[in-house]
Amino acid sequence: MRVTVTLVLDIPDEQVSVKSIEECVREASGRFRSEAWQKWVWAVEEKAQSEHPRGALRVKCWERRSLWTTAGPVGFKRRRFVSVVDDRSLLLFDMRMGLKPWQRTTAAADDLMAEAAADIPGYQMAAKSLGRTWGEQPSAMLVWSAVQRVAKPLLERQTELRRAVFNDGDLPGWERPAPGFLALEVDSTYLPAWRGLGQDHEVHLGMGYTGKGQSGRRRWLEDKTLCVGLGDIQTFGRDFFVAMQERFNVTEVPWGLMTCDGDNRLRQMRREHFHGMVGQLDWAHLGWKFDEAYGPERRERRKQLMGLLYAEKYRSACREVRSDLRKFRTRRSQLRDLISYLEGPGQDLYGARKLVRRGARLPPHMQGSGGIERNIGILIARRMKRRGMGWTKRGASNLLTVRLRLFNHA
Repeated sequence: MRVTVTLVLDIPDEQVSVKSIEECVREASGRFRSEAWQKWVWAVEEKAQSEHPRGALRVKCWERRSLWTTAGPVGFKRRRFVSVVDDRSLLLFDMRMGLKPWQRTTAAADDLMAEAAADIPGYQMAAKSLGRTWGEQPSAMLVWSAVQRVAKPLLERQTELRRAVFNDGDLPGWERPAPGFLALEVDSTYLPAWRGLGQDHEVHLGMGYTGKGQSGRRRWLEDKTLCVGLGDIQTFGRDFFVAMQERFNVTEVPWGLMTCDGDNRLRQMRREHFHGMVGQLDWAHLGWKFDEAYGPERRERRKQLMGLLYAEKYRSACREVRSDLRKFRTRRSQLRDLISYLEGPGQDLYGARKLVRRGARLPPHMQGSGGIERNIGILIARRMKRRGMGWTKRGASNLLTVRLRLFNHA
C-alpha cells in the first residue's frame, strides 16, 4: 500500500533567510503529520471496503480523532460505516489498525514519553521537553500514564520468568556460554514515601559484569547488567538470579565474586541463589565501621587495626578490638557493634584474594563496592531522590523499570 503526500513550502524571494526557512518548515511539519495520517486513513478504508461485497457497507458519518505519535500530535477524520446486513456500526480504520476507543497514544509514542520521563526529573518537565520538539506539549498526566503502560508488560515478563524458574524449573540462558569470570555487587537505598505517608521504600540494586576496561582516565565495567526491585529481599533475590542467569548463565560461571556491605540478608541471598560465588565484604564499609567505633580521637588505633586486617591478620585484629572493649568504656556500644560486624560479615574480607590464590584472573580493585554505589547514584538518586520528591511504591517501581531498560540497553 502506497500513499503520496505533497507538501508545498512558499516563501517570497526577498524574505528567504535561515530564520524564515526554519519557521516555514516548523509550521509545515505539523500539517504534514496530519495530512500523511489522513491519506493513510483513506487508503486503509478503501482497501477494507473493497474486501466487502458492493453495497454491503454504507457511510453513516465522519468522525474526528486525535492521536499522539512519535512525530507529534496528529488529527484526522475517518468514516463510520454501517453494515447493511446486520446494522452493525463499524470504524474500519480503527478495526484494521487495532486502535482502541480510549487510546490516545501509539505504542511507540508511549515508549518515547516513558523514556523522556525516565531521563528528565519530573513528569511536567518531561512534557515540556517533548513539547519543544513536537510543537505541542502533552499533559504531564499523559506522560505519567505512558510510563505505567510501558512498565506493565516489562514487570509481567519479570514475574513470568521468576515463576518459570522457581515454580516450573526452567532455566533461561542455559545455552549461553558462561564468561570466565563474573562479578556481582548488591546494595540498597531508600526512596521517600509519597507525601510522607507510610514508610520509605527500600530499593535493592544488583549488578553483574565480566571485567573492567580503561582508556586513559576513563574506566568502565564490561558487559554490565543491572537488576532493581522494590519488593522484599526474597523476591529481589529471585529476580536478581533470573536476570544474571538469563544474561550470563551464572550457574556455569567457573569463577565468581559477590560483593556487598555485609547486610545479613544479602549474604543469605548469596548462599541461597549464588552458592557458587565467593563472598567479598566491601572494605570501605569496614573502614566506616571502624570510624564509628573509635571516633576521631583514636585514628592511630584505627589505622593500626586496619593494617592488621590488610595484612590478613584477622584473628589478631579481632582480639585487639575485644581488648579495646575493656579499655575504652565510653565506646563500648560502638565497639560491640564493630565486633559483631567483624566476626560476622568480616569473614568475607578476603574473598577476592582467595580466588586469586586459586588461579582466577580478576580485574583490578575488586575489594570494594564503588561500582554499585555509583550506579545507585546514576540509576536512582539522580532521577528519584531530588528535593521534594515522594513516591508510591507502584509509581516508583514503574519508573525504575523503564529507567532500567534504558540502562541495560544503552
